[in-house]
Amino acid sequence: MTFIKTDNLTFKYRDDEPEVVKNISLEIEKGSYTAILGHNGSGKSTLAKLLCGILQPVSGSVIVGGYLTSNEQDIYKIRESCGMVFQNPDNQIVASVVEEDVAFAPENLGVPPKEIRKIVDDCLKTVGMEQYALHSTYKLSGGQKQRVAIAGVLAMNPSCIIFDEATAMLDPTGRKDIAAAMKKLNKEKGITVITITHYMNEAIEADRVIVLNRGEVFLDGTPKEIFSEVEKLKSVALSVPQVTELLYLLQSDGYDFPKGILHTMEAADILENKVNLKSIGGNDR
Repeated sequence: MTFIKTDNLTFKYRDDEPEVVKNISLEIEKGSYTAILGHNGSGKSTLAKLLCGILQPVSGSVIVGGYLTSNEQDIYKIRESCGMVFQNPDNQIVASVVEEDVAFAPENLGVPPKEIRKIVDDCLKTVGMEQYALHSTYKLSGGQKQRVAIAGVLAMNPSCIIFDEATAMLDPTGRKDIAAAMKKLNKEKGITVITITHYMNEAIEADRVIVLNRGEVFLDGTPKEIFSEVEKLKSVALSVPQVTELLYLLQSDGYDFPKGILHTMEAADILENKVNLKSIGGNDR
């Protein structure tokens, strides 16, 4: 079932400026996990804001959960079903205590206090922050703040969450934690996840990867399909996972390796087989 659909989606910030997003038509399936890649200025963050109705297209359309984002009367329903986590969690945290921040949205929706207590506890548990419920938000690390921001979005019980470069300001540990949280929300909660990222190791965990270039869809496919196109990705200033790059270089040097290897252990098994084949006098190419 399609949850988000765009039709010839086009956007620019000013009339006298070039289009940032150009004629994008795509469908995001409910319960899917999609990564959107692109170099700086490719339009990926603008697309994220269009997909959840923060920005309105200059032409074309976006439908989220059956609602057209250009219909003002439906914006509230869209915001309920599609939440967004931004790059800087400080821009999203509104309270000085963790549990108060997560409770902010349901309180403003008029949810009864007993239900709010359960919502807060469940959302904090989902992101692994239940032990920090009474902590001051300003004393948390960047990764912890981002998990609280995710819990705040979860409190709205959305069907979809868009992560707009949510790991960009985090250290490797924080990035790993948030990436794991995204995967958990998708696989265990059935939430549609869309992540805007420039970290290739995050993108390989997705079901689908969309690559933008100059506001248009450049590539669209599974992680294996996309990262098999090493030269195409390099042509638009994007890299590939390190292990993919290694096997690509060996393949360029004449070795026979399959394309699109994404994981370290998979590459290790292939290399080990090559070494064993050579040791028994086989063809090492």
